[in-house]
Amino acid sequence: MPISTLTCKPAAPTRTVAVVFMLFGILGCEEPAAEWTLGSVPVPVVFAAGVISSDDRDYGIAFTPDGAEAYFTRRSRRGPPQIYMTTFEEGGWTEPGLAPFATDRDEAPFITPDGSSLLFSSRRVAPGTWDRSENIWSMVRTPAGAWSEPELLPGSVNQPRDETNEFTTGNELGPILLPDGSLLYSTQMDPEWGSDLYVAHRNAEGAYIEARPLRVNSYGDESNPAMSPDGRYLVFQGYGSGDARGEQDLYISERTEYGWGYPRLLPEPINSTRSDGWPSFSPNGRHFFFASDRDRRGGYYDIYYVDVVAIELGVYQ
Repeated sequence: MPISTLTCKPAAPTRTVAVVFMLFGILGCEEPAAEWTLGSVPVPVVFAAGVISSDDRDYGIAFTPDGAEAYFTRRSRRGPPQIYMTTFEEGGWTEPGLAPFATDRDEAPFITPDGSSLLFSSRRVAPGTWDRSENIWSMVRTPAGAWSEPELLPGSVNQPRDETNEFTTGNELGPILLPDGSLLYSTQMDPEWGSDLYVAHRNAEGAYIEARPLRVNSYGDESNPAMSPDGRYLVFQGYGSGDARGEQDLYISERTEYGWGYPRLLPEPINSTRSDGWPSFSPNGRHFFFASDRDRRGGYYDIYYVDVVAIELGVYQ
């Protein structure tokens, strides 16, 4: 499957993660945007129906800065989640295929705004261990336009699988990098709290350490965070909250001078009486993406998108 050529590329890559992620947020040039990124979508609709949103479970989409490559999670009716990719060519999306780095259980791709790095969660075996829990992996874009070999994200954020009274810990999911370079992800740490959102900061050696929970966490489960392109808003997936409309719902929190504000439930028709989650934004911030099984139920998700004004963030120019 072809990889679209960018009008500018990141500096020659290094396998040292500390140096790689220093590139995050440094947008040294502008790339021509794919035409789909400029349209108006006033109400949620299925994204690329029949191509990206298929008869399988499709969720968790990420784009390169120009919007010409998309990476998303697809899970067949009886198979594990895998990361697929497609390119936008001649006004439409090509037939998706497995991403070159895909294995039998990968999901939740995230691409940095400058396109230099891709993070994802995977159950592939961690080097030097037998651990097959969900861990966070990273890659960098090479000068030829391909992705490097995946590397386990260094630091203490990736914990081995463990069980405490039938509660499984050590699964790290939904990684994103914040504008300041810190790592935000969801993990299962404690039987009492379930899945929560954690933030970890990078030290001088490039390792992500000292993970701490966010104030937005509740007695329910929080997972799959997404950040608006300006870093002002945090959107995440919640389960088990008292104000929920469906089985899983989307919540939003605004950054204040004191930290993240109290989360509020996103309005209808974004949240439905079914399951809604896996939020993300288009590269230019005009569109908000999420997955929902509102039309098919039973966890058979499609990817939806809508103008970002629908979640009361205003319109990005």
